[in-house]
Amino acid sequence: MSIRWGVVGVGRAGKARVEALHADPRSTVVGGWRGSPEKLGLRAFHSFEELLQHVDAVAICSPDPYHSTQVHAALSAYRHVVCEFPLAGSAGEASSLFALSVARDRVLHVEHIELLTPAAAWIREFGVGKTLAGGTIRFSGGARKNVITPAHANIARFHRIIDGIGVPEDVAVQRCTPNHLAVRLQYPDDVSVGLDCRMEEGLKRHLEMVLEFQEGIVRQEGGEIYLDGSKVDLPESPGLFKTDQLSATAAILDGVESYISMEQVLEGLSLADLVMGAA
Repeated sequence: MSIRWGVVGVGRAGKARVEALHADPRSTVVGGWRGSPEKLGLRAFHSFEELLQHVDAVAICSPDPYHSTQVHAALSAYRHVVCEFPLAGSAGEASSLFALSVARDRVLHVEHIELLTPAAAWIREFGVGKTLAGGTIRFSGGARKNVITPAHANIARFHRIIDGIGVPEDVAVQRCTPNHLAVRLQYPDDVSVGLDCRMEEGLKRHLEMVLEFQEGIVRQEGGEIYLDGSKVDLPESPGLFKTDQLSATAAILDGVESYISMEQVLEGLSLADLVMGAA
C-alpha cells in the first residue's frame, strides 16, 4: 500500500520533506501548495482544500504560525499529518490537536529530527541513572522569520535538553528578544543549567552543550561528543528526514509508535509556555 502525500509549504523544509518522501518506498508525492512545488516537478494545487481532496496525508512545512490551523484542517478532513515543529503555540493547543487526531483515528506525527542524531542518542543513553551537577547550552544560527515566540523558535533545543536530562522544575528568564533567548533551567537539589540561544542574520549554525554529571563531563561540539575530554566514537549519522518520514509511514500503515511520543511533544511546548510566562 502506498500513501498519497501532499506537501504544504514547499520551501527549504518542504524540499527536504519531498526528498524524504521520494526515498520512502511506501509513499507517493501527489503535489504541493504554497512555495514552489513546480520547481520540484510537483503538481501545484490552487488551494489547501483542493490538495486535501487528492491525498491520504499531508506534510505541513509552512511557517510556524500556520501549523496549528493547517493541522486542524487536515485532521478534520480525515487526513494523516506530519508537521514540522513546533506543532502549536501552546501545549494546550497542541493537546487539542492530538485529541482531534484520536477522534478522527488519524496519525499526527510531529518532526523532531534533532532527537535522531547519533549525538542525541549517545547522551540519552549516557544520562540514564547519572546525577546531574550543572551545565550550559549555547546555540547560534541565522535569523528566523515567522516564528511564534523566541521560545518556540528554540523548541529543538528544549527537546534536546529534556531528552538528555529531563524536564526542569522551573525557569529564570534572563533575556527574551527575537534574536536572543537566555534562560536558567532549574533542576532538583539546586542544580541549574544555562541556555543561551542567538539567532541573527549571518550567524553560522552551531551547538555547544556541556552537561556536568557526577560521573563525568559530557561536551557536544557540533555533531561530536567528548567524555571527560576524550572524543567518543559515534555511528554515522542517518538521513534524518528520511528516518523521520519512515517513522511516520510506519505509524500510519503499521501502527508502530513514533520515536517521539505525544507526551514528549507536549513537554517541549509546556517548557516553551513556562519560559514565555516568565519572560
